[in-house]
Amino acid sequence: MDPKSTLVIFSDIHSNLDALERTLGRLKMMEITNHKKFIGIGDIIGYGPQPKECAELVRDFAVHVRGNHEKYLGMEGKIRGVNPHAVQAIELTRGCIQNNGDMLGWLTSLPEDFIQSTPKGFKLRFTHYAPNSDLGYVRNKEEAAKAFEGVADDTTITFVGHTHQPALMELRGDGKADFLPGQDLKKHFGWENPITLDPDSKYIINVGSVGQPRDGDPRASVVLYDFISHEIKFLRVDYDIEKTQEKIREAGLPDHLADRLADGK
Repeated sequence: MDPKSTLVIFSDIHSNLDALERTLGRLKMMEITNHKKFIGIGDIIGYGPQPKECAELVRDFAVHVRGNHEKYLGMEGKIRGVNPHAVQAIELTRGCIQNNGDMLGWLTSLPEDFIQSTPKGFKLRFTHYAPNSDLGYVRNKEEAAKAFEGVADDTTITFVGHTHQPALMELRGDGKADFLPGQDLKKHFGWENPITLDPDSKYIINVGSVGQPRDGDPRASVVLYDFISHEIKFLRVDYDIEKTQEKIREAGLPDHLADRLADGK
């Protein structure tokens, strides 16, 4: 993959500054440093201990879309049916940025999606959720088939997050949908090996999570897409999990949010 033609798509940082900085450091080592080609697809904040620092870091580069945790941040006093741990982390975020109305406004006014076309004529869509529904997940083959119903005819690849689980979904020319979760991706391709996409297929690609992976692999996850070769690569990055766990507990957040990082679940 050529760094000059590579997009970096990342999601679900969840206020985990250590994972974010280590991931950016790894990309720099790969000579992928053009931040104009970085695209964040939601949930910069939530769950983790350093929302202000993460938001300040990524705001200065990349295109961003809004995730559900940014949406919650704009719903003060109106959050219902939401995981209480998520609510507690949102309150922490409000406290961290309460004196920075500009940052609050930026986080809560991010767009729902971003569209970009490649030099070869492929149309890409970047959004946090399943293409067919607000706040929707794509976690298996059946949900993938349903999600493709929400993909526009002229869209070649839809990049999503939200599940915290990397996955590759393909709608072939025969109309059948395939779903490869992280375990199968690792088995068939291996992490960090380029995967050549079929120009005649449509794809939904879940990029996983930088700050709170849930596929059994605790390492940060991002996806690289080469818009010339039409290849993707799933990149996994180690970071100091124990350091982040300590910060989570010091911030007064639930132990569960710290414990789960070590298991990647």
